[in-house]
Amino acid sequence: MPVQQIPPPTRPAPVPVDEFVRRTYLERVARYQVAADRMTAGGLCDRHSVADVGAGHTELDVCLRTEHGWRGRYLPVDRWAGDVDLETWEPPMRFDWLACLEVIEHLNDPARLVRMLQDSAECGVVITTPNPAVVDVLALDPTHITPVCREDLARLGFYTSTHNLYGADGDGICAVWYRTGNALIEREVTAVPYAGGQS
Repeated sequence: MPVQQIPPPTRPAPVPVDEFVRRTYLERVARYQVAADRMTAGGLCDRHSVADVGAGHTELDVCLRTEHGWRGRYLPVDRWAGDVDLETWEPPMRFDWLACLEVIEHLNDPARLVRMLQDSAECGVVITTPNPAVVDVLALDPTHITPVCREDLARLGFYTSTHNLYGADGDGICAVWYRTGNALIEREVTAVPYAGGQS
């Protein structure tokens, strides 16, 4: 008797975005919380430095300090903080942690920056980006130019998970890469590699 193949679950088509809207910190805090959680799970401590690449209004720093009591060194990297073009930028030194939240979708060559971050991280790198399997990344923001999927990040050595970062289930990706290896156990959850399908 032949074995019946079960088709993989299908996701709905990406949700179109009607209008670009700037969100408040409280509406965006989920992305900072998941990034802080991944760094904390990887051993973030007060002796560590965090370079926030594409820091914007430095809200990751706010989250780390107010919600996690972190007292380490924080370096914002953004065009407002100096002559920074993330298409060509290279970290000037090594940092314990590098965060790159809601940035790579704005670049022509996201993989180039991601590799630079990995080369410069003593402990790890955390990235968040919209999930093109769920939302229309290009319509979310007029400055988005490159949708990045979970498979792209997995090929670069990252473990990924999906989260509600913009208002729909699974519409955001959090990707983490630890220098010590991705067999790290995150609190009570063992990270498993992304192999397609649901998180």
